[in-house]
Amino acid sequence: MRLYALLALWLLPIATFALARLWAPDKLWRLTGVSLGLIASPASIGMYGLYYVGPVPAILGILGLLLWQLHDAPGLYLAAAFGLRQPAAIARGVELAYIETINGLAWAAFYGLVGWLIDRRLKR
Repeated sequence: MRLYALLALWLLPIATFALARLWAPDKLWRLTGVSLGLIASPASIGMYGLYYVGPVPAILGILGLLLWQLHDAPGLYLAAAFGLRQPAAIARGVELAYIETINGLAWAAFYGLVGWLIDRRLKR
């Protein structure tokens, strides 16, 4: 059940794109980037879960693993730097919530900035 919830997170940027296209076309990529950044790390974990479903979805699972490794690093290092988790221990419980919150904020800022640059370029 958790796998489906994590995979359903991919619908948020798709819905944001569709709604922003109707109501705020000048901010389309900025809003889509922010929504993609908010869900990038947990949705990648959901994609990685497809690896165990079967041989065909395993290809998406491998892609999910690569995406998760990319998107999980800022949260791990920043949570340790802020003292929210033990650097040499396995993160569990509330530490995972801290890591994913930091990841969401960091990647939302990054993808939002990329989207802002795209919007600015298209406006010209």
